[in-house]
Amino acid sequence: MIVTKNLSFNFGKQRILNDISLKLEPQRITSFLGKSGAGKTTLLRCLANLESNYTGSILVDDNELKTLSPKKRAESVGFVFQQFHLFPHLSVLQNCAHPLMITEKMFSDEAETKALHWLQQVGLAEHAHKKTSQLSGGQQQRVAIARALCLEPQVLLLDEPTSALDPQSTAELLLLLQKLCRQGITIALTSHDM
Repeated sequence: MIVTKNLSFNFGKQRILNDISLKLEPQRITSFLGKSGAGKTTLLRCLANLESNYTGSILVDDNELKTLSPKKRAESVGFVFQQFHLFPHLSVLQNCAHPLMITEKMFSDEAETKALHWLQQVGLAEHAHKKTSQLSGGQQQRVAIARALCLEPQVLLLDEPTSALDPQSTAELLLLLQKLCRQGITIALTSHDM
């Protein structure tokens, strides 16, 4: 569970986040809605410790986020970027296995077995050996989600997950997020989409 207390963030002299206190309820989906520039992405980036120059506190299971080791942070909070940031020279399976080999020090066969499990969960196991450029935008989004889930975080943060998706892909993504939530993952996402 993540709790923020008096979280503030400045970009230069501009205040982006101002005194935010919130609690992400376990096994729930929390949405941050607002116009462009409102600070939604910055909030998620702080919650993932991708922005660490904030004031106030972010607690993960009563531990200050900044004090967690990189491995513990990865196990606590997963992040799916709006642009996915998949490696184009790697297969779908390699994109998902790579973080396990780096963070968890797994051998490639063990990492690929775990990655294949999560690709199965998001409905993409049959595309495991394709390059990411061979996939649709919705499929690439699900690869990015599977990659984040490979580290089995307690909380999954998604930045504008539906922004580039057609209505059918959006509906499929929402069903996937509901399924993950039922499996015990806490989810927070930003969106313009009501």
